[in-house]
Amino acid sequence: MKYRLVILSLITLFVQTLSAADSIVPKEKLPELKKLNAVLSDPVLTIAGAIEKPDSYVLKLLARSPRGSQMLMAYLMKATSELYIGSGYLKDGHPIVFPKDTAAIKEGVAFTYGTGKKEIYLVTDPECPYCGKFAKNAAGKMDDYTVHVIFFPLSFHKKSPAMLEWIMQGKDDAQKKERYDAVMLKGSTEYAGLMKDAKAAFVYSEGLKKKIDQASLAAMELGVRGTPMIFDADFNPLEIDQILKVSGK
Repeated sequence: MKYRLVILSLITLFVQTLSAADSIVPKEKLPELKKLNAVLSDPVLTIAGAIEKPDSYVLKLLARSPRGSQMLMAYLMKATSELYIGSGYLKDGHPIVFPKDTAAIKEGVAFTYGTGKKEIYLVTDPECPYCGKFAKNAAGKMDDYTVHVIFFPLSFHKKSPAMLEWIMQGKDDAQKKERYDAVMLKGSTEYAGLMKDAKAAFVYSEGLKKKIDQASLAAMELGVRGTPMIFDADFNPLEIDQILKVSGK
């Protein structure tokens, strides 16, 4: 298990390292790239970042739609302005991965708890049964960690928005953690008082809506595909069983 984690970390470091011939395109120049191909002018697409290579640009695109948003990789050829969207691979077979936006990930943190020397990022959904199972198994076993919580409510969990609203009404990180534990460990339903119409979609308060949007961007940067997921301080994915075993010693 330890061997697998070391290999994963090395691969992640490798694919995120730019070659000497590559450079990050300044944000103020991104609008110029949008003009080079008609597809990029589509209002649903935003160029979130770009890497300049000798013969092309590697683009990180944010695609927004009523059903949600997703990050896409694209390759814009300098000579022809042709655009290719999809995965890319280096000559040796390693995938091309855009460097993660550290600021965007940290802005998605809802609250932080713990004082351990090891920093981790926990992506969770309060209505997710697997997240509840992890929370119960992790109780009292996270002393080694400082845990940054990022909420990622899944669309089919209809109670999650009200749960998050109630948790985030805590006045500080300590109270938010207390409310989080009340929901995850004790099955508290105090959040139900915020659900005025069980059949209607829950409407977030303005402050929480902004935080959920930031959390969504953070999840896309991390490559989250489900909950719960845990990442280390360098945003490499960690196995949950390993976290529990290490912290439980």
